[in-house]
Amino acid sequence: MSSLKKISVILPSYNEKANVIPLIAAIHRALDDRDHEILLVDDNSPDGTHAAVEALRDPQVTAILRTEDCGFANSIRCGLERATGDVFVIMDSDFNHQPEYLPFMVDALAYYDVVSGSRFVYGGKMDTRSRHLLSWAFNIFTRVVTDGQITDNLYGLVAIKREVIERCNYDDIFWGYGDYCIRLMFYLQRHDAKILQFPAVNGARLAGKGNSRFLRVFWQYFTELMALTYRERLRGNDANPR
Repeated sequence: MSSLKKISVILPSYNEKANVIPLIAAIHRALDDRDHEILLVDDNSPDGTHAAVEALRDPQVTAILRTEDCGFANSIRCGLERATGDVFVIMDSDFNHQPEYLPFMVDALAYYDVVSGSRFVYGGKMDTRSRHLLSWAFNIFTRVVTDGQITDNLYGLVAIKREVIERCNYDDIFWGYGDYCIRLMFYLQRHDAKILQFPAVNGARLAGKGNSRFLRVFWQYFTELMALTYRERLRGNDANPR
């Protein structure tokens, strides 16, 4: 078992009432022998997600309601800033990320700074072949343009030591949607973090539908990736003037 003291699980949410209640129970089961807290960060969901989590009256769960500056990555940042643990775990609130991975991820932090799920190492898997191939190709492109080693820069199931992520400037990372994960992995590598990638298989939502605007989202990720590399080139030129 990991010697790290407390685990903070951050769950950004929007209209996930039907998923997040059973997910909280599943996280508790996975971490029942470890000191942990769950921070549900909700972007004022119309379906009453925040109220439903508050109604649990669970002392290990903090329900945070955000009504301004809403957004997926902003919610993650809010959770990180409110967390009290020694280890931060970022995961989706819809069972896309499977809670049974959590004990392994936390234990592996005895040897690594970061543990990240990947659908593109042997044993990993996405839900449909077309999405798998497009995501796989995009991640190869990301490694090429950033000179990185991460096989899955978009999955977003991450366990990380508090002191490691706090070396990063949150202003450089946390905005937008899933593209925050590209920036997070980029800067963690820049800070020489020891990162373990393990094979992850997509879970299945219990209710509702995921984001169906797949190509539009990938275009957003592509433009943000290009902007990131451009900004870093400018920073490099400023740091090394001729």
